[in-house]
Formats: sequence, structure tokens, C-alpha cells
Amino acid sequence: MTQVIMLLLFPIGLYFYIQERKARPMYEKTFTDFESKLRADTQLTKEGRKEQYKVMLLKNEYKLKEDHSLVIGEKKIFSMSLFAMSLGLFYVGAVIYLLYFYYIQSPHRIVFDIQGRK
Repeated sequence: MTQVIMLLLFPIGLYFYIQERKARPMYEKTFTDFESKLRADTQLTKEGRKEQYKVMLLKNEYKLKEDHSLVIGEKKIFSMSLFAMSLGLFYVGAVIYLLYFYYIQSPHRIVFDIQGRK
């Protein structure tokens, strides 16, 4: 019975993986909209803008890195759909995905430029 459930996890995970890929641009748009809203606010100083970026990234659980005029947020995003697909390959796939996630996957990176350069 568990083998049948595990075999069904692969197509279910594949469906949700496709949905995740479609939703990624909307996730990215959240940060670009926030950046454009802050750039339009002429009341904020560079330091105020930098603090707003930091608050936004911390609320979304990103680790912060700073450079002179850059605020960089990094976070590894765990994909439940890929994990479900790997479970569909009978535990070995799940172990491989977890090893990939912890040791190989590069973190999602968001860079805010305070100076406004592109």
C-alpha cells in the first residue's frame, strides 16, 4: 500500500512543481514592486531606504549581507514538490534531495542597490 502511495507522490509532486515554477515570477515581483515603491518615495534618505530593505528581507527570513551600497538577502528555499517527487522514487530520492538541498543548492538571492545603479 505504501508503495502505491509513494508512486502517486511523483505525479502529484510534478504537478505542484509546475505550479511553483509559474508562481516564481510573482514572488520575484513582490520584491521588485517593493523596491520601486521605495524609490518613488522622495522623503526617504539612503539610510532609511536601506533600513526598509533590511526589514523586508528579515520579515521574509533572508540572511542579510551588506556591502557599501548594496543590501543582499540570501535564503535557501525548500521545495516540497521536489521532495514529494523524490519520495515517489522510494526514500533514496528523498535522501538525495535532502543532501542536494543542504550541501549543493545555491540560495535564492535578492540584491537591492541603494545608489540606484542597474
